[in-house]
Amino acid sequence: MKRHGWKWGAVLGVLALVLWFASRGAPEAASPGGQGSSRDFHAGAGPRLQALFASAAPDGGDAALRIRGHVRGADGPVAGARVFASASVAEESLSELPCGEADTGPSALDCYGVGRLAGLVTQRSGEAPVLARATSGEDGSFSLEGLKAGHYALWVESPEGAGVRQDVAAGDEGVELLLGAGVRVSGRVLDEDKAPVAGALVTAIFKAHSRFFESVTDGTGHFRLGPLPRGEYVLLVSKEGLLPQKEEFTGYGGEVERKFYLFRPRRVSGRVVSAGAPVAGASVRTWSHEVGAELEALTDAAGRFSLEGLEPLRSYELIATQDTLWANTRVDFDTGEDPPRLLAERTDITLELEPIAEVKGVVRDAAGKPIEGVSVSLCEGEGEDAVSVSEGWTDAEGKYHLGPAAPGPLRLEFVAENYSPDSHEARFPAGTSTVDFVLQRVPDEEVVEEEPEEPSEPRPSVVGEVVDELGAPVPHAEVILWSAASSGGWQASGSTTTDARGHFALEASSNSRYRVTAEFAQDDVTHTASRVVELDKEDVRVQLRFEQGHVLSGVVVDSRGQPLEGASVALRSSARRPFFHHGRRIHAVGSSQQTGPDGRFRFQSVSGELLELYVWKLDYVLPCAQQADGRIALAVKPGERELRVVLVRMAFAQGRFARKDGTPVTSFVVNGEGEYHPDGRFSVPIQCTGPLQLELIDVSDDHGRGSLRVRHSVAVREEVDVDVGTIFLDGK
Repeated sequence: MKRHGWKWGAVLGVLALVLWFASRGAPEAASPGGQGSSRDFHAGAGPRLQALFASAAPDGGDAALRIRGHVRGADGPVAGARVFASASVAEESLSELPCGEADTGPSALDCYGVGRLAGLVTQRSGEAPVLARATSGEDGSFSLEGLKAGHYALWVESPEGAGVRQDVAAGDEGVELLLGAGVRVSGRVLDEDKAPVAGALVTAIFKAHSRFFESVTDGTGHFRLGPLPRGEYVLLVSKEGLLPQKEEFTGYGGEVERKFYLFRPRRVSGRVVSAGAPVAGASVRTWSHEVGAELEALTDAAGRFSLEGLEPLRSYELIATQDTLWANTRVDFDTGEDPPRLLAERTDITLELEPIAEVKGVVRDAAGKPIEGVSVSLCEGEGEDAVSVSEGWTDAEGKYHLGPAAPGPLRLEFVAENYSPDSHEARFPAGTSTVDFVLQRVPDEEVVEEEPEEPSEPRPSVVGEVVDELGAPVPHAEVILWSAASSGGWQASGSTTTDARGHFALEASSNSRYRVTAEFAQDDVTHTASRVVELDKEDVRVQLRFEQGHVLSGVVVDSRGQPLEGASVALRSSARRPFFHHGRRIHAVGSSQQTGPDGRFRFQSVSGELLELYVWKLDYVLPCAQQADGRIALAVKPGERELRVVLVRMAFAQGRFARKDGTPVTSFVVNGEGEYHPDGRFSVPIQCTGPLQLELIDVSDDHGRGSLRVRHSVAVREEVDVDVGTIFLDGK
């Protein structure tokens, strides 16, 4: 008996040791380098412990079901990779938890406020649990055992990369898992004083399946996560005592860098009064455009209230209500000073309750039947000056309820399909008034019935997927369908964005020749791909594959070869062309980066043929020889890795527009641009060396000479301003 007990004691001791090592591998004990981990594999755990966990079968599984396959990388089978199977839980996992009562629509990851989301994540609530683990063999093979019937997401991780494959059924054989380079997310967390925040929890949540990947900031506020599978993520940062922050991104390139500022929570306090006397039990709540209603408190016996945990950079509406009384005011913590200064709290708020008017009722037709879906508006003012202060719709019983509004003259407006619009004006007192209303149906002869369309053949569609160089899906890529134009070019016919699994569908306008382009552009990552397809009566399925990305770098210099700091550089598909607005206004294209003191820029991952580099800087332009149709874009050759961009200083031709008697033409058009100047002065940008043609048109109303114009030519040079003097309107 003693020996038997000793054996059990040894087993329990080993188990206790295992659990102790497991706790040492928790996110809070991340390595000093800040290396992130998922909940299932912690950097602090040793290889033997990893193997022990990998071989353990999940409780409650059906040993008859398993998933087997191989892990493959760019160079073939991958040995020693960790493979996990996870499953979302309906009504629990964040990716499956709906925003409201409906089962469809956005998930909690899309609609929950950052505070609510952080509260769940810090408690590890809402994560899709991992139910089986394995390690790939020498030939890359793996077997996930003990699975129940259902569909799973399979994850593969190693120090070299990561990958994911969704919707794999238990019992599947020959499953191929692709191990890509993965995405490494790094950055820094600072407080509002720009001091580093140590010990902040940084969680990347895979949106399509709500698996959590975690890291903790080090003493300098730095964090690092990854490698993570490519896909869409919510990045959440939280630290006790500070307000959490979140950001969404699509991980595609090898590196993603982010910086977060965590602010101290703010407090608003004050009192609610009515006719100067404190009001007890009044409800005081905050409302902001970003998140809607947020915090609420009740006043005490002295009419005082306090609301805490407010974001200092947000503007709030503070609303107090009690019975038929209400008050509201705007609250900001930004003092508007230069330099900016944020208040720690607002304790000077007084809300004076005043009477409010509300209106409710039922809308029926002439037969007394309730009408659903009637648009009802409550308006203040008269005629064009009327302003809607409350709007709503009637429910299935024809009921509506509008308000609050200031007591006095108000107008109700009723609008419904197939009914004549009508209104009701009255002086409404404080409190709730009841107005039942009858709408008259539009006479049959006035109802324009849409004739049914003649049956037509369904239009063909282009359906398919966008994948990376390994064949893994690319979410959030923009896909554009281009139809062949009669002129020989291409014109856009429709566009869409790939879903979480890289899928897309676009309906064509006719049976014809089309070009399908895909583009993924985020931060310093840009990939494009295209295919030409012939559409007949049936749908066409295509796969657009991005090539392996490479680094594209370069330098921006002036005409003397000196580097230009602060030039904006963006890389996008040639389908997106910004233009000079007659040489003056430049429209930015997507996200861009700015050159440093050395004038250099760098894109970490680039591929595709239809690429153009956009470069712009205030008071600079591309040389004339590189401008095409006013474009500020430079074509990038496939595989090009180093670029040198020259910008020249913007020069202007300046002058004065006058009549024969010397009086200025104050309102005029010069080279298509409308101008007004009391002295008739104008300035036209110089694009190229050579003759500059000027056309000036008098549009002064007081002289009625809108049809009078003059043309003038002047020799100009790039980067050299020129004064053309006074150009006279001859009046002929």
